[in-house]
Amino acid sequence: MDFAKLQGSGNDFILIDNRDGKVYRKIEELGVCLKEFILKLCEPHRGVGADGLILIEEPEDNANDFRWQFFNSDGSEAEMCGNGSRCAVRFCYDLGIVDDRVSFETLAGVIRAEVLEGGKRVKVQLTPPSEPLEKTLRVEGTDLEGVFINTGVPHFVVPVKDIDKVDVKKLGRAIRFHEEFQPKGTNVNFIEAVAEDTIKIRTYERGVESETLACGTGATAGAIVAYLKGLVSRKPVQVITKSEEVLGVDFDENFREVFLNGAVYKVFEGTLSYDVFT
Repeated sequence: MDFAKLQGSGNDFILIDNRDGKVYRKIEELGVCLKEFILKLCEPHRGVGADGLILIEEPEDNANDFRWQFFNSDGSEAEMCGNGSRCAVRFCYDLGIVDDRVSFETLAGVIRAEVLEGGKRVKVQLTPPSEPLEKTLRVEGTDLEGVFINTGVPHFVVPVKDIDKVDVKKLGRAIRFHEEFQPKGTNVNFIEAVAEDTIKIRTYERGVESETLACGTGATAGAIVAYLKGLVSRKPVQVITKSEEVLGVDFDENFREVFLNGAVYKVFEGTLSYDVFT
């Protein structure tokens, strides 16, 4: 089975063209469930290793170019992934499935995208975010102030003064499983403004259950919250991720049109061996 691995801002994904349903047939043949298939593929060292698996499938509405199924590395399905969506568009562009203007179906709704620089950059228009909600949480014996916002998936954004000193894995995990966000939990982002149009961000991702090098919907959430709270005054907002790559986030004043823009890299193409499943 052919696959490709792509990454955007350090978020890496395994992508498979499943328009013919071959993944489901192979899973049945191997005698494993879908979750086990995903866990073994995404596992570092013993699998391909990735933050998630993306299956490209036929759209339900022929007006769109394709439908995706997006799975986190723990096997859970997510409504949306900003960097994953950019990688999916580049993957489909390279295969000739799409042109430079794209629309595709996700659990969060139809996402539109534009291919730039021959696929080296992809700009996606995300679904409008939810109304931002200020919240104060009791975490690790301390009151923590932040903003909850859904930019396709839920995010809790916490402004901090020194982002490099934050224990993202410990504090992020405590917030991710906080009773306020049950039963599904939330992604967690820590942001620090470093210029009038620039923030740094670090993200604990639900489903990966650790800090990741980047998160597209998290970068979007962080940029919107930073703008709303006056931490930045100009847009597009430049978001410096943990990987040191920069994502651009732009939006109108009503947050009805929100765009995520950044570089996409094809890491490698390969053919999956099934020894890992035996």
